[in-house]
Amino acid sequence: MLRKRQSKKRNLLTMVPHLEGRVTLEQGSAEATFLVIQRTNFVERMTIRYFKQPSVRKIKLDKFGAFAINQIEYKCNVNQISEAMSEHFGEEAEPSLPRLVKFLEILEVHEWIVWDEEEEEDKS
Repeated sequence: MLRKRQSKKRNLLTMVPHLEGRVTLEQGSAEATFLVIQRTNFVERMTIRYFKQPSVRKIKLDKFGAFAINQIEYKCNVNQISEAMSEHFGEEAEPSLPRLVKFLEILEVHEWIVWDEEEEEDKS
């Protein structure tokens, strides 16, 4: 029989997300905050060079996304970010944890965040 691979169970609430190296946060006007992604892979570099495409992608964030990215830069874990969102925005951010998890899932699928492996273990 084939053995199932034993996967290490991870607790999302204790994991610490970090922005990937090519991703930065840019504060535009008072209302606008952008996530700036450098276009670095081979195909993107060729489109930049030959088709005069922009070298970065700018993604406008809403106030919740901008707040979450700011907290990620402070190296907070997911639970701390969720609590800070609830404190800062109050009832407007509810349900904050499912909203934050979905936002982080989208960032992870696009490979714009990485998870810190050292910090994710519970230190209790």
